[in-house]
Amino acid sequence: MAISNDEELGRAVRSASDLIQDIHEYCKRTLREDSKVKFPRGLIGTANSYREKCPGYLTPAKTSSCAYGFMHLDVLWWLSSRTDLVGISKQMLIKSAIVTLGMLTEAVLWIPGLPQDDRLSDKNNYGVKPRLDETKGRGWITDAQCTVLRQLWDHRNNVHIKFLENSELDLYKPEHINEPYAGLLALMKNAKEWDAAGRPARGS
Repeated sequence: MAISNDEELGRAVRSASDLIQDIHEYCKRTLREDSKVKFPRGLIGTANSYREKCPGYLTPAKTSSCAYGFMHLDVLWWLSSRTDLVGISKQMLIKSAIVTLGMLTEAVLWIPGLPQDDRLSDKNNYGVKPRLDETKGRGWITDAQCTVLRQLWDHRNNVHIKFLENSELDLYKPEHINEPYAGLLALMKNAKEWDAAGRPARGS
């Protein structure tokens, strides 16, 4: 029966939570097909819907990999937003999303076919942050979006545990996913439009 008000929502959440706990208590870590709870249909975007968001200069293989990354982010969003995960478990979930967002951002910033001295060219050794600054200069992202994407890259670089100096406890927060996600979508939209328009020179 469809939920029609907040009171019904509360009852449904309590009932679903109890049933999921009962299933776990009965099956524990035993792998059983008949113990699987249906994941919400329609929550995960299709691969094609995410491919359409990608700039045309990405190869088909890179475009598909980016689409799969966005689908993975949809799964992580559900786990972080529709479960009561807290503490280290939630921190590691957010960290996984940060790694995926960093991968997607990096892919969009390496553009083939540009002169080597162009900061966005795939032929030079510029890192992610100078490339983000270049996209801000081109008007593809705002100052605020550039700031959060640069911070995303800093967090992305913390995944190397051998270099980790301080505890990651309470380091990551939901806004470290949501804000760069929005910035990345803006970057991809404008990069795609620039590419489709024949790659006009900066400032033209």
